[in-house]
Amino acid sequence: MNQQGEDFKDGITELGLPQNYEATYSPVPDPLLNKTEPGLYIYWHNYELIVASQGLTNLENMRGLIIVPLLATSTESGEISTKIDKKPALSAGIDKVQVAKFKVKGDGRLSIKFPAFYPFFQPLFKLNTGADITHVYIGSRFESPTSVDFALPPIYALPYMDRHGMAWNDYNNDGNMDVAIARAGMQGKISEFDPDAKDELMLQTSSGFEDIGGNVDLDKEGCASRQVAWVDFDRDNLLDLYIMCGRHLPPNSIYPNQLYRQTAEGRFVNVSAEKNVNIPEMGWFAWLDIDNDMDMDLFWADEISFWLYRNESGTFIAEKLGENKRKSLVNQLTIADYDGDGDLDLFSASRKQSILFTNVQGKLERVDPELIGLPDRAFAANWVDYDNDGLIDLHTLRYGMYRQLSNHTFEKINLLEVSAPNTFGGYAYCTWFDADNDGDRDLLMGKSEEMSWWEKRQRKAQDIAELTKYSKSKVLLYRNLGNNNHWLQIELKGSPGNSVAIGAKVKVTTANGTQLQQVGQSEGAWRSQGHYRLYFGLGKQEAIHSIQVTWPDGKVQEILNPDLDRLLIIEQA
Repeated sequence: MNQQGEDFKDGITELGLPQNYEATYSPVPDPLLNKTEPGLYIYWHNYELIVASQGLTNLENMRGLIIVPLLATSTESGEISTKIDKKPALSAGIDKVQVAKFKVKGDGRLSIKFPAFYPFFQPLFKLNTGADITHVYIGSRFESPTSVDFALPPIYALPYMDRHGMAWNDYNNDGNMDVAIARAGMQGKISEFDPDAKDELMLQTSSGFEDIGGNVDLDKEGCASRQVAWVDFDRDNLLDLYIMCGRHLPPNSIYPNQLYRQTAEGRFVNVSAEKNVNIPEMGWFAWLDIDNDMDMDLFWADEISFWLYRNESGTFIAEKLGENKRKSLVNQLTIADYDGDGDLDLFSASRKQSILFTNVQGKLERVDPELIGLPDRAFAANWVDYDNDGLIDLHTLRYGMYRQLSNHTFEKINLLEVSAPNTFGGYAYCTWFDADNDGDRDLLMGKSEEMSWWEKRQRKAQDIAELTKYSKSKVLLYRNLGNNNHWLQIELKGSPGNSVAIGAKVKVTTANGTQLQQVGQSEGAWRSQGHYRLYFGLGKQEAIHSIQVTWPDGKVQEILNPDLDRLLIIEQA
């Protein structure tokens, strides 16, 4: 959380939004402290598998074995003894496992720490045939198993785990920002681990956040959610949710995207098939009004092709925009009217082939970015007027800043160029925002060469250990030192139902011309949404003639001769 522009602190646990209350990197109280009943308790806590006994009197048959990954490590205390055996893997995808045989002699505790790259491993238990399972309690709810042979759901199958995109909005119109969180599919096995799983809709309350996803019908239905965004696709002034579901890898590598239309009662109905946006592949999407008809169109990019789903009265007509010739997954989509002609253009960043889509009177034309001086590949990209001169520049990772010239071509400048990750699982993401409210946008960058858990599973243990010694993971904030150019920042306060004004457009006119921006185009977060402020660089202009706001419902509001060099909050009249 931003501390007055001076520093940041991690508030995820304080706010009640940790990945999981039983599996958080921040130590939390052991749930067994609240249990007084005699029994054998098996559960996850602080990323460790716990087997704990307390108060048992019939101990003769309270023993068994656990199958865990080879690299898992164990510690024991009290009256539980263990013996470790190693044997070949019994299931695909795991190189080796070990069998931990344990015996309960009294009160004691066995803690097994799993390697970080086995978040979906399902520990298997086999208790002695004579064990009294009515005094065995497993999982977060401490329920008794139905047999002496059972499995504990993997740690990422627990509630509030395996999160991906987050989309912020005041869902219940109480003045506080709430957040929809897309949970993934537990490596494609969500229907097996949790057939009733829901995506999260976390309401902000005075005491933190409360999940109501299960109460408003945000059913996962097998969707391995990745990207999520609010959009009012049918212009009823109620924000709907669009969720990307494909996961690229088997099992269940494809699954149709979900479009959850919000009803007047605040519940959600999946209408993706009816509206023709039930796209099954893994990809990336962006919502923008391509043809200036005041409804939101859907741009879709996957590793095969690019599509525009044009909104025609709330139903979408697919238009193919061309092939993805290098079969490369898109890393990021960024939107802006970079050429100042009054419509929104789009840059698709990819490690193998980036593409510029220029909007020409409501039609997207594919342009080789190198023709206008932009790079043909990038880990990430954001349109940003970093110097407030009124011309929108493009920042990329790893090549840095490309400054726009007056003829709408670009020149590479020696600014913010960084080395790129060189592992498959490495990443580099970034977003631009005014961290210190001084009028210019600052850069927040996340960069890592740490292998992802799925890459580690393909490596030998000694290779992982060797690579990890040299891995780097950093989050960096680059403060913009600014210049003497003028600027204006705008935040819109819309009507109830869409108070963040998603879909609204703003035109700022000076003697130098008119700039157009759409609420949401400042977004740079990875598969997420929540940056609704607009940033206008004014260069040497000393006055603003007018601001014109076109609200999502089509109403137009105009402000004449506003002051510049400030943050202006505009409420819908």
